[in-house]
Amino acid sequence: MPVEMAMWKMTSDGPLAIAPKKLNFEDRLEELVVNDPSLINLSILVIGHQIPTKYGGYIDVLGVDVEGRIHVIELKRDRTPREVVAQILDYGSWAQDLSLSEVTELYAEHQGGALDEAFVETFGSAVPDTFNADQRLTIVASELDAASDRIVTFLASRYDVPINAVFFRYFVDGESEYLARTWLRPPEEAEAGRPGKSRKIRSWNGRDYYVVLGRVDRHNRWPLCRKYGFISASGGAPYTKPVRNLTGGGRVLAYVGGAGYVGVGDITGVPTRLRDAVSSGAVSLDEHDVPDWESEYRDSPDDDMTTWIVPVEWRATRDVAQAVREKGLFSIPNTVCKLKDDRTIEIVSRELCVNDDT
Repeated sequence: MPVEMAMWKMTSDGPLAIAPKKLNFEDRLEELVVNDPSLINLSILVIGHQIPTKYGGYIDVLGVDVEGRIHVIELKRDRTPREVVAQILDYGSWAQDLSLSEVTELYAEHQGGALDEAFVETFGSAVPDTFNADQRLTIVASELDAASDRIVTFLASRYDVPINAVFFRYFVDGESEYLARTWLRPPEEAEAGRPGKSRKIRSWNGRDYYVVLGRVDRHNRWPLCRKYGFISASGGAPYTKPVRNLTGGGRVLAYVGGAGYVGVGDITGVPTRLRDAVSSGAVSLDEHDVPDWESEYRDSPDDDMTTWIVPVEWRATRDVAQAVREKGLFSIPNTVCKLKDDRTIEIVSRELCVNDDT
């Protein structure tokens, strides 16, 4: 049966009904969902909205969750139940063939960034090896009718199609606006029994960052960073911008690719160009310690290419040969990201004899 919602304002004279408003609210829903997918109880990274498909038409919102499942979100607008269901199924048939590289390109085109970095920032884990093995289809509407109810319930319960519907009512009381939300099928019911049920997303502790300082075999920055008390990056915006965003203090766990974790330290200053730090005397750099490739970057006039540093007071360090390395520890190529993996923080802190509580 169709779902209905109502709202009352409690007054001294008893409950006072607030009439729902229609207006053009579904035109606003897309923007609200893009800005905050949790509005429809989904923990997803938005890839983009109004994304064209090769079959024609535009997907209202495309996203991906922590399990690497693609989410297609379609607003009902003024279409009939049959039209919107047919449309989202068609979009789902297109989305099921998307590869990781194609989704990466779509994210760069619509969001202007790197998908792998945004994924880690959102979920605290790297993009899973198994990507887009499953999809989720969600219809969003300002009202739900009996036909939508029947069609979606039939597809989901009889044929296990990963489809659900959520609808909102919009209420206005004076200068206050309210949203009320309900699902056709409870999300936990729709999720039950399906492969890859979403795991809980870790929260960030507000302190720890994962920092990559090159690789053992290429651009290993650790000896320089360890000796002079900083972390650094150079060679392009994807590497330098994350370091330049480290302005709020915190702690870094330094990682060298091909080796493991080599140090834990506290951020003690703000991002600075290495050449400026040297000329001001903030860093007394011995030129014999600087590799040729680092000298080239350091002297570049391009802020994205030049070497940037962030001062760090190292609590504990190790040579690369004695790096902390264990199966399952967090590691990705990103220059910097928030470290949300509690197990990695615990093991690295213990192995380096760092008190994790301070």
